Amino acid sequence: MDPKEEEKLILISSLVLREMRGTLSGEDRLFLESWLQESIWNQQVYQRCLDEAQQREGYARLAYFDKQHNFESLKTKISFHSSKERVGLVKRLWPYVAAASVLLALSVVWYWFQDNGHPVETQRTVAIDRLPASHQAIITLSDGRRYALNKDEKQVVINGGNIRYDDGHEVASIDAAVSAKIETPRGGTYDVTLPDGTRVKLNAGTILSYPTEFAKDKREVSLQGEAFFEVAKRKDQPFIVHTKNQQVQVFGTQFNINAYPTSTQIKTTLLEGSVQVKELIKGQKVNLLPGNQSVNTGTQLIKQSVNVQQEIAWVYGKFNFDGKSLRQVMDELSQWYAVDVVYKGDVPDVSFFGGTFRTSKLSTILNILKDQDLSYHLTDDGKLIIEHNDSKAQKGGQ
Repeated sequence: MDPKEEEKLILISSLVLREMRGTLSGEDRLFLESWLQESIWNQQVYQRCLDEAQQREGYARLAYFDKQHNFESLKTKISFHSSKERVGLVKRLWPYVAAASVLLALSVVWYWFQDNGHPVETQRTVAIDRLPASHQAIITLSDGRRYALNKDEKQVVINGGNIRYDDGHEVASIDAAVSAKIETPRGGTYDVTLPDGTRVKLNAGTILSYPTEFAKDKREVSLQGEAFFEVAKRKDQPFIVHTKNQQVQVFGTQFNINAYPTSTQIKTTLLEGSVQVKELIKGQKVNLLPGNQSVNTGTQLIKQSVNVQQEIAWVYGKFNFDGKSLRQVMDELSQWYAVDVVYKGDVPDVSFFGGTFRTSKLSTILNILKDQDLSYHLTDDGKLIIEHNDSKAQKGGQ
């Protein structure tokens, strides 16, 4: 979906959500009523959002649509309750649960839009904006040569004595360089195919270091940040990923490692195959099977079962906010949109659910925060200020 269209849908869903919780008033109420009067179709969408049977149908059709188009990562998790239970649940949880984008309303509106081809014609100007991450990376060879990669490409291949784009165009010859690193900035992402055929997808703000030719008995790389690995199978040549205080050993598998230096944890999530994770301070080890995740806190290594698709949603171009705190969500947005987040006043420790596309502009994501009584603004020097609306009111009354 075009980000502009998604932005329109999020705006409407946000107003519907506030209508459902009884907090819609003033200009926003007039705006929603005006939108409802624009067409019968708008009124039908509104009624679908409020009708539990339609909610269930919309979710089922979303699931079918995803299956048919291989868009599993775009599906929003929705919990259904009776009308009486839902009212009580909203009253109990709303102070603590933020209405992340594509809640019930947006999921229904989004599918309706796709299925019927009718655009939502209403639009508001959003003052804040930041484009999502694009294809950006720099390769540095051990002999000091540096190459900024083409933004119109998205993958480089290291093989046969040179570095080239996936379409065959050469970036550089390796010559005497024995190692290299590829680095994505905040707001950047790139893919790399290593000399053995292993494919690595780099998230924003990530550094991957590797030899230009692997040793005969093992393949070793180092990671800082987040990456998804599809390791080429070589029975007699294990693949080892080094991160701070940890190493992961595999023979051929698919897994994700989240090891940002700003985080207190390193998370390793297995999609396919098997891996052994070893923390290097106490020497603890765990073996992971598909659906398992290890969490390395620096003093403890634990294994747990997780929803893999949720954990690696970024690989499929989606944000998944389920169960994440405000600070966890802001850490993700900080990397993806290359902004510094600053908290002012007493910011609530809320939890989020739902998700949205990583192709969305920052303003689209931040529209959600207004439903949690949070305000924000982006400064000229790239700082995103997050503030509780109550704090602003108190300041104004002093």
